[in-house]
Amino acid sequence: MSESQNSIYATAKKIGHHLKAYYRFNESIKNYSNHVKECRKEVGSRKKIVFLVVFPEAWNSLKSIYSDAMRRTDVDVYLVAAPRDISKYAEDIDIRTMQNDAYDFFVESGIEAIKANSEKDWFDIKNLNPDYVIYTRPYIPYYPEEYRSYNVCAYAKVIYIPYAYSMLSDGLTVLPEDFILSTHKVYLANESRKYECEQYYPRYIRENNKRFEYLGFPRFDLLIDDKKADDNAKFTMAWLPRWTTGEGYKNNKGTHFLTYYKEFLEYAQKHDDVNLIIRPHPSMFTNFVEKGIMTEDEVNNFKLECQKCGNVFIDQKKDYFDTIKAADALVADYTSLIAEYFMTGKPIVYCDTADGLNPEGNTICSNLYRADSFDEIITQMEKIKNGSDDEKNHREKLIKELLPAGCGNIGREILESIINS
Repeated sequence: MSESQNSIYATAKKIGHHLKAYYRFNESIKNYSNHVKECRKEVGSRKKIVFLVVFPEAWNSLKSIYSDAMRRTDVDVYLVAAPRDISKYAEDIDIRTMQNDAYDFFVESGIEAIKANSEKDWFDIKNLNPDYVIYTRPYIPYYPEEYRSYNVCAYAKVIYIPYAYSMLSDGLTVLPEDFILSTHKVYLANESRKYECEQYYPRYIRENNKRFEYLGFPRFDLLIDDKKADDNAKFTMAWLPRWTTGEGYKNNKGTHFLTYYKEFLEYAQKHDDVNLIIRPHPSMFTNFVEKGIMTEDEVNNFKLECQKCGNVFIDQKKDYFDTIKAADALVADYTSLIAEYFMTGKPIVYCDTADGLNPEGNTICSNLYRADSFDEIITQMEKIKNGSDDEKNHREKLIKELLPAGCGNIGREILESIINS
């Protein structure tokens, strides 16, 4: 096919995509436009913001925004905590019996929150008369009908703050169209994600490009003044294995947990001068058991063996940040947490390929130490442990390129943008 034919084909394909999207989403777009007209508030009136949290592991994406909102005298702030995925429960269940991990997390953290399922009926967010409701999870089936964005946008502006820093070029899979169509603003974590959205969604859906913005990833605010608590502590490595096996996933980003977990245990047993923190994805063990990859007994036996070691710790806390601070070096499959750890300036040994990464992902990956076997992981870790980090200067240069100038104030800038939108 000639170059001109390729160009014609690409143009026709793009037009076809836009026409298909128009007929597919036309009704939803009209509904959203009507809802926006209904929920407009007086300019200059006191603002009310609701943070709707169902996934406590994503709280760090909102933390700096929430903190700045709480410091303002012209904003009323409400934190509503709901169960993480109601689709797993029977429709006739008493909602008061549902596990609410988000609420438990806020209680443990000393943060005041409204428990969404404390009564027979879901807490009515509409009664708060909010101007904005902020989400970090874009999956509509996870929410009760009352909290689904297509209903909430009838009385408040729906804002989306990503729960992860996507480094994959196919990252649009985490932005379902049924959710995006009901949002007022979407604050993307990097420039590539913003560009992907602008290219993917037709202009009439994008509302003249005003829906998608990039002001930085608010989790990076938390990295300011990050210091290890005890410089004389044991050398600590963290291991972040992925939760999927790679089957059925584009770019085959699978886990190496099943390949390396026995060898990691053996290494830790022989090296009591090293601490190993294993931070599995919250869904990893559950996914393995559900798919028959591991049994419950095998998972429990593994956890028991870790306890026996004395220097192996499985971190399953809702907040992963203690692990990021404690670790001198990281071993990881593909995970969005690589970006956060990279910004600390500490070294990473990567157990995957650069396939399918976006520009930011490729920039980060260019500085990672690569390992295709357990021996290669340990060889590199021993070098780092002994003070040899050949990529350190290059890494510091890349961090300056990737971090926005306002790092430390990203949450504040996003909050200002929301209020003034």
